[in-house]
Amino acid sequence: MANFLFGSRNGSHALGRVNDMAMGWQKTRKTFRHGRLAQALVEVAVARLETDGVEALSLREIARDAGVNHRAVYRHFPDKLSLLARVAEEGWRRMERRVKQQTTGKPAGEQTLRAAGVGFYLFARDHPNLFALMAGPRINVKGAFPALEAAMTETMVVFRKPFLELGLVPELARVRTALFVSALQGITTQILHGRVHVSRAKAKDFVADACQRLFEGLC
Repeated sequence: MANFLFGSRNGSHALGRVNDMAMGWQKTRKTFRHGRLAQALVEVAVARLETDGVEALSLREIARDAGVNHRAVYRHFPDKLSLLARVAEEGWRRMERRVKQQTTGKPAGEQTLRAAGVGFYLFARDHPNLFALMAGPRINVKGAFPALEAAMTETMVVFRKPFLELGLVPELARVRTALFVSALQGITTQILHGRVHVSRAKAKDFVADACQRLFEGLC
């Protein structure tokens, strides 16, 4: 799946984004001093990814942005793939928080799944480049990054629960969840790319309705 790179930025908007990034990177200094360099580097990488896309990510650029020697980066991330895996893992952790925030207080079953789908879409809408990395070609082909797989699995728990609550056996619920999330990812991608013409104001309701129809079709 292609990365989601949206439009051209006008000068004032681009300047604002750069200033926001600079402020975010400056905040990582405290993290460095507390011995959490790896996490700070991930935050720097996410900031650059959000602004410039995955092509802008390199170990040397991340080191420069963070103000550390590139050798320090290689101690935590021996190659670009390992950095991408950690950034994608961070994305799934953030998506999980967004989905759980959206489903808090919702009734079990269909209402929870609708809310989870909306949370999925809102995360993708607000972080299109990070979502593109997460939803793109599989990073962990050789199984070298178990933490990434764990983050994805933990996010899927929220989507699987409504199917389990219907009384489906775990394996069938897993398959239904995979189909649901795959369709949701496709719908979200089409909206973000403008191939499904729905306004920003109506997109949440559109996604919620789509989730309900998917749930009904899979049950």
